[in-house]
Amino acid sequence: MSTKSKTCIGKKTGKPLTEYDSEYEAREGADYANSRYQNDLVPYQCDDCDLWHLAPKNRQTPSDTCRHCSGKDGKPKESYHSRGDAQRRADILRQEQGASLSVYACEHGNGWHLTSTSRR
Repeated sequence: MSTKSKTCIGKKTGKPLTEYDSEYEAREGADYANSRYQNDLVPYQCDDCDLWHLAPKNRQTPSDTCRHCSGKDGKPKESYHSRGDAQRRADILRQEQGASLSVYACEHGNGWHLTSTSRR
């Protein structure tokens, strides 16, 4: 069943996101929206609420938490599956937050990371 979130807000609209209890329900919601409104939405599991939301396919940047690397804040870094996914996330963050980020390969072989410092 889908409901409007009390905690997660869309970055572009400022409105509550629709949340789904399962990936199956989210996929059904995406299929309906894509056919009815010619959208290109895909489901994703939210890191904040652990429920499922929909996002434009071109905003999806699959990542995992790196077991070896941490940022200057001490938190584990996200590890993107490809250089392209990492660059897409860097571009999104630049557009939305004005962040200037670079992409680099994880020195432990765990994909690609973002950094705010220049690397050589």
